[in-house]
Amino acid sequence: MVIGDAATRARGGGLDPGTGRPRAAAWALQGPSTAGAAGVAREGTDAADAAVEAVEALRREDGRPGLAGARAARSVGPARRAIGLVTLALTLVGLTFVSRSAAAEAPREAVHVVAAGETLGKIARQRGCSVAELQRRNGLGRSTVILRGQRLDVACGAAAKDTPVPKDSKDGKAEASPAAEARHRVAKGESLSRIAARYGCSLVELRARNGIKGSTIHPGMELWIPASASRRPGVAKPSAPVIKGQSVGKPHRGKLVKGTQLPTDRAYYIRRKARAWGADHVIHYTLAAINAVRRLYPKLHRLAIGDLSHEAGGALSGHRSHQSGRDVDLGLFYRARPSAYPKEFAPGSARNLHVAATWALVEAILATQKLPGGVEHIFLDYELQALLYKYAREHGVARTTLGDLFQYPHGKSKGGTLIQHVPAHHDHLHVRFRCPPADSKCE
Repeated sequence: MVIGDAATRARGGGLDPGTGRPRAAAWALQGPSTAGAAGVAREGTDAADAAVEAVEALRREDGRPGLAGARAARSVGPARRAIGLVTLALTLVGLTFVSRSAAAEAPREAVHVVAAGETLGKIARQRGCSVAELQRRNGLGRSTVILRGQRLDVACGAAAKDTPVPKDSKDGKAEASPAAEARHRVAKGESLSRIAARYGCSLVELRARNGIKGSTIHPGMELWIPASASRRPGVAKPSAPVIKGQSVGKPHRGKLVKGTQLPTDRAYYIRRKARAWGADHVIHYTLAAINAVRRLYPKLHRLAIGDLSHEAGGALSGHRSHQSGRDVDLGLFYRARPSAYPKEFAPGSARNLHVAATWALVEAILATQKLPGGVEHIFLDYELQALLYKYAREHGVARTTLGDLFQYPHGKSKGGTLIQHVPAHHDHLHVRFRCPPADSKCE
């Protein structure tokens, strides 16, 4: 359309008799001799050359005379010629800038894989969005911690302008583009936990995104599905970067190869930094769980984080396990922060435990169950299991689901559950994650 328009204006005059090129590009830009004007003139001339050649080709294909023939066939008055010169010049020079602008605004990938050394601030600047927007889109809360290999939703800034707004959904269904959050309309008989499972997100994430404290929902209610969840129902959400060969051997007889140290952050306190090394997927899942809780309870005190592994793994004093980078000790959340916490773990009880926040932490960890390298076991005191079990039941979690998770109420000797009683675990959660899939060196 731009070239055709230029051809129409060319018929009105403005072509040099000797060369057949538009004089307008040079004439319209004459004025004070500056480097900037000269640069624009050169760009305008290049655009003019391309436009003239294109128009000549089109006219030849149609069997019409070229631009030179059009000049000979017409006699144009001086005023009309001057107008034609200015108009053609502006059109052709504008063509250059429009094409450059379009290239600059070309769509970019909406997912960014974090490279070694990158920061959230650097990625935000590259993508033309704010750190706060990246935090919101990726469920990071106030944290700026990211890990190599982590996939970030970066459909913000200029890209966000092209992101369609989700259409109204039908009951029990959701509609969304690949770069947008889905919106789900609750159907009769659906529960919050069922919807979370359907979209591959945790209850914690679903509640936090929709500002829901409990589990009460009603038919016709519209829920936003977190951006970190799957784009399509029934498909697991993106997993952590799982690297083979990092965790070698068994948790109680192994080593760690090229692991990652847990980064510092305002959301938690690392009790012993020299013992804060783990396999990449362990670090990723741990941070994701903590961030999920912080989104739901932003005013919580810092979480105490105990031991993971040494940088090279191996025997760790005070532990039988924690040797291969797959174990992490996480403190509990309290109604009022104990005086020595988070520098020291503090025993939990019905009197002081923030049961809702601690269950949210457990639930966020459980969300990794079906993901590569997800949670394998949580070791926790039986009395604390009882508090969490009762809270979960009161908030809509099915007995069958809880029966697979807790030993309570069947006694400490019950086997086959993910959460197991171990003595001296009344003040923290000992979380163990699985080996990466098909990693023959990890046991």
